[in-house]
This record gives sequence, structure tokens and C-alpha cells, in this order.
Amino acid sequence: MTVVDGKIWAPFETFYIQAMLFNCQSALRSMVRVSSVFEKLPQDVTEEHLLNLPVHAILNELQNVVIQGGALSRYFWPVRKGHEDRGRQLRQALAVGDDSPLHNRDLRNAIEHFDEKLDVYLSSGLSGYIFPEFVAPRPREDGVPGHFFRAYFIDCGVFRLLDGEYEIEPIALEIQRISAALEEADENGSRLPPIA
Repeated sequence: MTVVDGKIWAPFETFYIQAMLFNCQSALRSMVRVSSVFEKLPQDVTEEHLLNLPVHAILNELQNVVIQGGALSRYFWPVRKGHEDRGRQLRQALAVGDDSPLHNRDLRNAIEHFDEKLDVYLSSGLSGYIFPEFVAPRPREDGVPGHFFRAYFIDCGVFRLLDGEYEIEPIALEIQRISAALEEADENGSRLPPIA
């Protein structure tokens, strides 16, 4: 049993720390890659600059941030009964509140049964503009519906996957904060911070 008297057994804390660090580090690597692309853009971005962006790579990295955020979310807010004590301890030890962007149920569900969500999305009778991949400012509404499989709207920092939209900056900042706390825990004997 990993949880004894409502707490993760101390020798097992390291496994949770390492598992969550994997998710954090994967997301952080993706953030660095996306940032390096956008840092190379000039102040006055033109349409030509946008057309030369590595759209597929940007969207892959942003989707990874969302996926890793969803994976972290399940550690803090377990889906199945019987794991609530573990989730509560991790939230308290790492100061993750219900106001965390990782608590967004849509974020957590973004990767659950994605294949089925894609079936439903595509069978809903799409009409109008259809964008498999899009990285640019959010298009203005012109009365014709727009459908985005994957998009990043650079003017507002929103990643879109099917019908879900995720503000990347709050998710990224929360993952960075949690990663720092986990790295500190790892360096301090692989123990979670004590709960106050």
C-alpha cells in the first residue's frame, strides 16, 4: 500500500517526485523550444514571418505542454476513488490549490479518449473554414465558421485543440513552479515538503 494513514509512505515519495518531474521536464523542454522560435521573430511581425514559422513543430510542443499539464493534474485530482488521500497530500505539499490552471477539467480530459473526441468532432458536420494547423493571430469573425484541429493564436496566447482552448502562459508558469518545488524536494532527500 502506498498510502498509510492518509499519507504517502515516506520511502515511496521519491517515486511520485520522479514521476511528476518527468511530466514537468517534458513540458519545460517544449516551452523552451517554442520560446526559442518566437524569440527570433522581429518586433513587427509580418504575414511572411508567420508563413515561415515551423507550425507543425510549434503545435506539437504546445500540445505536449497541455498533455503534460493534464497528466500532472491527475496526480493532484485523481479520477478514481481510493486515491484522494494521495492527491490531497501532493496538493498540500506542493501548494497546488483549486485555483490552479491544472485543475481545469478540460485540460485533464484533453488527452482522455482523444480518438473518440476526434470522431465526434469530425462527425458534427463541419462547414466553413477548416484549418488542420494554424499559428497566427486569432482570425476575426466574418460570419463563416472556422474550425481548428490544432491552432495557436499568438495574439492572446491560446492553444486550441478541437473545441478546447487553453491559455498556455498560466499553465506554463504553474508547471515551472511545481517543477522547481519537485527539484528542491529531489535534492532534499527525495522527500515532499512537509505539510504545514
